[in-house]
Amino acid sequence: MRMAMQADLEFVTDRLVLRALKKTDLAEFKQAISSSADTIGIWLDWCHEGFDDLEADAWISRSRQNWLTGSCFEFLVLDKATEHIVGAIYLSQIDQSANQANLGYWIRSEFQGCGFAVEAAEIAINIAFSHLLLTRLELVMSPRNKASIKVAERLGAHFECRARNRIIYNSDPQEGLVYSLIPSDIEVPSR
Repeated sequence: MRMAMQADLEFVTDRLVLRALKKTDLAEFKQAISSSADTIGIWLDWCHEGFDDLEADAWISRSRQNWLTGSCFEFLVLDKATEHIVGAIYLSQIDQSANQANLGYWIRSEFQGCGFAVEAAEIAINIAFSHLLLTRLELVMSPRNKASIKVAERLGAHFECRARNRIIYNSDPQEGLVYSLIPSDIEVPSR
């Protein structure tokens, strides 16, 4: 069974709009990543100051292809009032046999500390459990990433373990903290 979702869907909160990436996002997407290298790049090795048009174009193409195959659903997070990119949230590493996925996120430097990661994650969690009918989400982060730990805890995720060699950063296996969410951890609206 292939996970499916239309790539033209939009999800809206009081402050945010979540939608799939588009080719028209290229310039601002590139700028959001390269300008956030100092706060995001220390945790995600693909985020660097020189992130260029080719990398942004390949990223957007890959993201759109992943929507078609159902292997990953990445949502661009936009400020509802200005339509500027706040960050991204994604359901990745979808494992249909285990009926689970990874919940990941990044927030542009100038928007960090405003609660946007939690707000966007709540939408993604609802999609995962209500639409995709997944039964488990994992959030994995560096033990030093205090901001991500705080997001996981604010979402009500359960800390499960410190896992050896759980994260790869610049080809180097590193320890990761594993948090999880299951549908009974949150209130999921009935379909």
